[in-house]
Amino acid sequence: MRSLLFFLFCPFILSAQVNPAYISKSNLSYTKLEASGDGLFGFEKDGKFGYMDKNEKVIIPPTYTYETSYSSIPAFTKGYVKIKKDGKYGLLDKTGKVILPFEYESIGYVQFPGKYVTASKKEGSKTLYGMVNDQNKILISFEYDEIVADSNLVTVKQNGKWGLFDNAGKKLLGPEYSSLTAYSKDKVLKAEKDGKYGFIDPAGKWLFEKAKNVYTLYGVSQGMVLCMVSGKYGFLDLKGNEVIITKYDYAAIFDNTGLAKVGKKISGSSYSYTYGYVDKKGTEVISLKYETMGVFNKGLLLTKDPETNRYGYLDKTGKWAVRATYLDGIGFDETGGAWVKMTDGKYHYINTTGKDFGAFDTISYKSFNRDGYAIYEHTDYPYALIDKNGTVTTKLNDCDAIYTFSDGIAGYRCKSNSKYGFIDVNGKIIGSCIYDGFSGFADGIARTEMKVSGKTKYGYINSKGETIVAPEYDDLRIFRNGWGVMKKDGNYFFVDKNGTTKEGPRKYDNLVEFRSGYAVGTINGAKDEPATYYYINTSLKEEFNIEAYQAYQFWENVAVVNQDTVYALMNKKGEVFKRLTGIDQLKFCSEGMLAVKEKGKWGYIDDRGNTIIPAKYDSCDNFKNGYARFRIGSKWGLIDKTGKEVVEAKYEQVFSGENGVFIFYDKTWGIMDKTGRITVPARFYSITTFEKDRALARLGKSFTILKSPLVK
Repeated sequence: MRSLLFFLFCPFILSAQVNPAYISKSNLSYTKLEASGDGLFGFEKDGKFGYMDKNEKVIIPPTYTYETSYSSIPAFTKGYVKIKKDGKYGLLDKTGKVILPFEYESIGYVQFPGKYVTASKKEGSKTLYGMVNDQNKILISFEYDEIVADSNLVTVKQNGKWGLFDNAGKKLLGPEYSSLTAYSKDKVLKAEKDGKYGFIDPAGKWLFEKAKNVYTLYGVSQGMVLCMVSGKYGFLDLKGNEVIITKYDYAAIFDNTGLAKVGKKISGSSYSYTYGYVDKKGTEVISLKYETMGVFNKGLLLTKDPETNRYGYLDKTGKWAVRATYLDGIGFDETGGAWVKMTDGKYHYINTTGKDFGAFDTISYKSFNRDGYAIYEHTDYPYALIDKNGTVTTKLNDCDAIYTFSDGIAGYRCKSNSKYGFIDVNGKIIGSCIYDGFSGFADGIARTEMKVSGKTKYGYINSKGETIVAPEYDDLRIFRNGWGVMKKDGNYFFVDKNGTTKEGPRKYDNLVEFRSGYAVGTINGAKDEPATYYYINTSLKEEFNIEAYQAYQFWENVAVVNQDTVYALMNKKGEVFKRLTGIDQLKFCSEGMLAVKEKGKWGYIDDRGNTIIPAKYDSCDNFKNGYARFRIGSKWGLIDKTGKEVVEAKYEQVFSGENGVFIFYDKTWGIMDKTGRITVPARFYSITTFEKDRALARLGKSFTILKSPLVK
């Protein structure tokens, strides 16, 4: 029987290794971790979220709960974060200080510090919008049906009409427009009023009008208005003059390079275009010959070269700033880097000169946010040897199952061949991973299993991994007290640590391995008659025997026997000294304590049969290292030998280990001390009990904070 503690039947996922060049902080164990902007990282702990910096220093403690259907941790913008609490939104700064109280139905555009934020409040069944500053002073009263902010211009809707305010809350235009869209950078608004359609300035002066049945007016940027006439796109200036004739099948507004992306349909196709860029005079500075083309970022444009079918980056003159040699790519981010797929099949990070900073992992990439950070969630969940503080001392690279320590050695299953091997508490691998099964080490010897011609055969190895008995026996018992027990050709034999076999005192119908100084040989009785149980000492002599219907091995100083219908205790002289009347069931426990079931409940007696802990539990287990676990309902706790409940019954699982180090299960596994104080929060997928302050664990979800190499 394998000494299995926990084994998760989950697929083992081999994930890629992260390039150290991108690692800012690794091995961060949280339920959730997200790059939240402004140099902060949202993390989840015990179902609540807070924020920390890149050095894992907690800036805002995890006190906030999710109150939206989308349970992403709110991100910071311009030094502030919108959080919902008790059904209302508020605004926090980077220190956790509440800037706006939690009294708003929504918070929209944030333009701090010292300026404004749009928000909404509930009045009866109606939601009304307004604007406040960072002192929560009302700048625009909460009386509007909609509010839209664009930098220093704010449009509002009331009774179906739109008006205009500035960002100080000064009313510029009353609600008299059927539509009004602000473009603050150009200091103009697209407006519609009383049949008029065109652009106005913030004072309400019409800059130009157009016939709405002819023109569709879109956005404006850099003094150029994108428009459509008869299904074709072109551009007007702010006087309404047609600067670039409407002849394109696709067009976007002008960007900060002073150019606009335009396109024409490929002949015979409804959805495919060739793209290029035009300047404000309508000159095609980048010819319309590219079927795949992005937008300008950091002055460069991701483009697929139609001649080579490779990707590169054009500058605003249409020349290749970074040659088209890549299989794929994305546009440059705000830190000045871009991911490109090279011919090795990996995505590499490059700067605007094409300098290669290397691949992130074997196949993928991670996009960095504005401040140059990203979060990588590890999916391999490796197995490791840990200390009592949860610190990883050794990673187990070839492992997909772990088993508890016994005699300082634990078994594990190798993922490479699904065979079993052994490791000690210092992380040293013992022998080879070649076995089909095993039993835990006892007395420095372990029983191993191997398939031989399709049949399971058993053998023994020592703590060095050396074969003591070759795996060729049909039955081999646990090695204890200097002896193993083997069965071959229907006969039982004893074997010592050198592999030398010896016959027993007689031929037995069954022979059970040594425990507490005695092996037990059985001669069956006639039908319905008791059997004779022979207790064999370590000198292989029969010391005494007893006739009984059931007789068990010694557990320390006593053995349990049943000579009629009542369990009884027998000492090492073969004397039955205590009948256990009223006992429904009994578990052979240790450390001088036996678990007994009376009237449906479990308690403990000592090895003289005296009640030590009254029967009051729904279940209990054997004592180990001075503690035993008990169950009330579906929850487990731990008691000491006085019956004191050192850990209350509130965990799905809990186990004691050496030196008062306990493990517990609460969705995942964690570590606590003998007072019940949690020393390592629940974050392991599986874990063994501790031996010599070491345990084997499968690490739970962990994260790495990544940083763009272009961020200093």
